[in-house]
Amino acid sequence: MKDGISKDYHDYVFKDGEFIGAFEEMYRDVDDPWHHGDATAIHYDLALFLLKRHVSLHGGRALDLGCGKGAFTVRLKEIFPNACILGVDIAPTAIKKASEKYNHLGIEFKVFDAGKYWDMADKVGKDFQLVVMSDIMWYILSEFESVVKYLDRIVSVGGYLLINQTFYPLDEQKYGRETASSVEDMLKLIPYELVETIEVKRSDSQHAIMLFQVETQEM
Repeated sequence: MKDGISKDYHDYVFKDGEFIGAFEEMYRDVDDPWHHGDATAIHYDLALFLLKRHVSLHGGRALDLGCGKGAFTVRLKEIFPNACILGVDIAPTAIKKASEKYNHLGIEFKVFDAGKYWDMADKVGKDFQLVVMSDIMWYILSEFESVVKYLDRIVSVGGYLLINQTFYPLDEQKYGRETASSVEDMLKLIPYELVETIEVKRSDSQHAIMLFQVETQEM
């Protein structure tokens, strides 16, 4: 810590089992939160594998919900070069950095709080063929089930939801245990058809990459 400013991203997200959620401050003060880098970890590669295996956008629209600085958003553009890709995040600084780095690739970035799901159609748009949620469950946990259910209002018929989520050992998890502590707990919160899932177990965590087909409402 220098001049009272922490460089540990954990200090901005959770503290002693309590959710803090100071994402704007985190993106201002920490160069690479969560050590995402260029989103080249194996769970990102496996997420792209699932998408290439099941999803064909043909110039459609995709939404990266909670995109951070856009590292995975740009990888979506690489596999769907003709699609309109939109990345949204709660932190203006994250969106500014993503826009500066990737706007020239034809990717749009916008500030939006996923927890305010009831504004999603008006603020973000509709008719997405794909929505991606990478590691944002813990940060919108109190609204997660509602956010997921609301997606049927913005996803077009036959569209998909990709969730790439990290889980931690029970003896280390200090937040949200009453809501979700495993992949099985999370699946109970998602009302859509599971197309395929891949799980990657590491010594300190478990990643679940899940692809769902979303049933849309009549609007």
